[in-house]
Amino acid sequence: MIRALVVDIDGTLSDESRVLCPSAIIALRQLRRQKIPVVLSTGNTHCFTRTVSVLLGTPRIYIAENGGVLSYSEEEMEILADLEVCEDAFSKLSAEFPMHRYNSARYRYTDIALQRTFDAKAADKRAQELGLPVEIIDTTYAIHIKDRRVDKGTGLIRIAERMQIDLSQFAAIGDSNGDLPMYRLAGFRASVGNATTALKQISDYVAKAKYGNGFAEIVNYMTEKGML
Repeated sequence: MIRALVVDIDGTLSDESRVLCPSAIIALRQLRRQKIPVVLSTGNTHCFTRTVSVLLGTPRIYIAENGGVLSYSEEEMEILADLEVCEDAFSKLSAEFPMHRYNSARYRYTDIALQRTFDAKAADKRAQELGLPVEIIDTTYAIHIKDRRVDKGTGLIRIAERMQIDLSQFAAIGDSNGDLPMYRLAGFRASVGNATTALKQISDYVAKAKYGNGFAEIVNYMTEKGML
């Protein structure tokens, strides 16, 4: 039995333009009526995630900045990553790659979000060659320089401990490779139709529909199978 969901936001609850899909909102309301907590898990900022949580009616327990920032309640948050190592990596790598920050930088505690103007895999390989303690990931909406010690998986472990829910009782739903760490831990993995090949390959269910409509399809599937 699944007791909680951990869910990405952009491209999973939204459409390709980052506009929330009505079908996803309806599915979230269904989960709320069933008292199934939904933990938002995103590469976006803490303040963005809190606002989305308020508007969607999900608990104030969530994963932000790809695991760098966790919220446990309205009053309690935890910062787990080091922004300085990301700044140092940006300083070194921006001399070799055309890196351009997003304006959200002033709201970030632990990572750097960049426009998708360069090859993230090549930059990550270069970071490893330089011995930098960072990881560079492409979430399909932005490229992030993040502390290598944290990711959505490490965030989920701490969230699960706080919620007193076993990892096997979580369902993970996402669309990009940034979601892989939490997929590897969850008891059930489902991907929306627009998900990356890597994510689909380790999924227990892949929606035919894309984006937020795919999320709604997954919730319906889990309900029909008696998983919720």
